[in-house]
Amino acid sequence: IWTRAACRRWCLLAMSQTNVDIGAVVGKGYGAFWRFQGRYRVCKGSRASKKSKTTALNIIYRMMQPRYSLANTLVVRKTARTLRDSCFSDLKWGTLRLGVGHLWTFTTSPLAAVYKPTGQQIFFRGLDDPLKLASISCPVGGICWAWIEERWWLVMI
Repeated sequence: IWTRAACRRWCLLAMSQTNVDIGAVVGKGYGAFWRFQGRYRVCKGSRASKKSKTTALNIIYRMMQPRYSLANTLVVRKTARTLRDSCFSDLKWGTLRLGVGHLWTFTTSPLAAVYKPTGQQIFFRGLDDPLKLASISCPVGGICWAWIEERWWLVMI
């Protein structure tokens, strides 16, 4: 089990060894999204407008920050079977794009991502089985963020 101080040192070390220009990685048009400090962050745009990629980068980046060492994320789509080819692959891509892929473990059964230094997790669930949403237990911290992909499906359910 990691102490908070050890976790903080590890996270700082991991991030300091990775020299990435976030502005160049994210690209133009998402500065306000990236800096947003409010409660609900909504990302609107057409197809291929980098909404999911930017969200994935943001989640990976935030979870690795020492001040969020107890934060976990829940990723939700209408059906669980579509998560693997969308949000899951975007988050995996995000770790590689930020140069921190070696610090993350991605499993396909169950669909999950774990930040190795702290044990934080990203959980993936579909709304096709709502009971699975009620039984999520975090080994470290609690669920702090939710990524609802294709939110417009919520009004149709």
